[in-house]
Amino acid sequence: MDKIEFILNDKEELIEQNSSLLLLIKRKKIQERNIAIEVNQKIIPKSEWNDFKIKQNDIIEVVTAIGGG
Repeated sequence: MDKIEFILNDKEELIEQNSSLLLLIKRKKIQERNIAIEVNQKIIPKSEWNDFKIKQNDIIEVVTAIGGG
């Protein structure tokens, strides 16, 4: 299967074409809890992660929420 290039948290990455955001976070072993995913400066709701396909040259940021007081 062909691979595409994208940026994940400022680092160039490769993944198989037609891969979803959910597949990406599972492959990277990122905990799904308390994170937000932004693609090309747009927040993608968690309910769309499985259907959202990563495209060539997407810029993806995964941000972890940290509680404090």
